[in-house]
Amino acid sequence: MARLYKCPECDDKDIEDNMVIDYIGKQKKRFHPKCHKRFLAEAEFKRVEKKEMDELVETIKDIHDIKLIPNQFYSFLQDIRNGNELFGNVGTKKSKQGYSYAHIAKAYESNIDQINWAMNNRQFKNDLVMLKYSLAIIKSNIDQVSKHLEEKQEREDRFERSEVDQDIGHGISDDIKYKEIDDEMDISKFL
Repeated sequence: MARLYKCPECDDKDIEDNMVIDYIGKQKKRFHPKCHKRFLAEAEFKRVEKKEMDELVETIKDIHDIKLIPNQFYSFLQDIRNGNELFGNVGTKKSKQGYSYAHIAKAYESNIDQINWAMNNRQFKNDLVMLKYSLAIIKSNIDQVSKHLEEKQEREDRFERSEVDQDIGHGISDDIKYKEIDDEMDISKFL
């Protein structure tokens, strides 16, 4: 009898012939083909999220002119990313239903004047208080920035589709030949 291996995604057991082998680090993992596709898609999503988070952190460091962001501040960024409620249903946890890290970074870049004004005219006890104050500015304006980015993306998509439509030519052929009408009363030849 063949040995049964457990799929780490769905926890079902199967023989090795029906599974896909993938090396994660130094470990050999066996997945069902559908589970492996889902695993790869999730791994790609996590990689993109991590890259966007790193870019956001660098943006925040540049704007605030600090070298290190306090660890407590990351939970505030994750609350915006997850879409957690600040008031009302505070206890409900959500996952990735808020604004993306790229939208948060763009909101920081578009509100840099307000953040700089606050840093120059207010006195903060420490970096965390300064970061939380700037995050409050971002929270009040992120919806407008997000809508603007979505509209921009929609315009670009429409433009790309229109270019494709122009390339296709709407299905009209250039070598259309019209019948010549021999009518003595036709004056279109003189026009």
